Amino acid sequence: MHNVDHPRIASEPELQGSPVAEAPVLRVPDVDECWLRDWVFRRNCSMSPQQLVVFFASLCVVSLIVASIAWDVGGALVMPFTGIELAAVGAALLVYGRHATDRERVRLSAQQLQVEWENAGVVQTVSFNPQWVRVSLPASGLIEVTSAGRTAYIGRYARPERRAVLARDLRAALRGL
Repeated sequence: MHNVDHPRIASEPELQGSPVAEAPVLRVPDVDECWLRDWVFRRNCSMSPQQLVVFFASLCVVSLIVASIAWDVGGALVMPFTGIELAAVGAALLVYGRHATDRERVRLSAQQLQVEWENAGVVQTVSFNPQWVRVSLPASGLIEVTSAGRTAYIGRYARPERRAVLARDLRAALRGL
């Protein structure tokens, strides 16, 4: 969990070509808008997608060398089974890699509370008027942000015991506006 307490300018370009949630956005922040708080939650992954590619390529090289040695010695079925094995491992690593960069981001300015989440490369964003937002922590465990008939759930990548602290911190930041 990354938490930025000091004001900073939103300098990240908007994600181009990403599907956006159907809920209307109140206002897209200007480049010079100052975010008062910025919470970023990421999935705890041991390998980045780039590291996965390097790992899988080295696994393929080693497996194919061993399979070709077995082929030369007379093990005709080793090569097809190596191909099946590498295809299965590649499929599993592909699924893992698609979700390795999943994240949630909650940003607060004087004009809006923006909740953004990415799941398998699909980015969804919903914005709320911070004066009308209600933050609760229901029994489901995820933090519920509600306003004007719209609801967003946050805290998927925060430890369960830290969600109450996040909800309290978010409420305090909203009261401080």
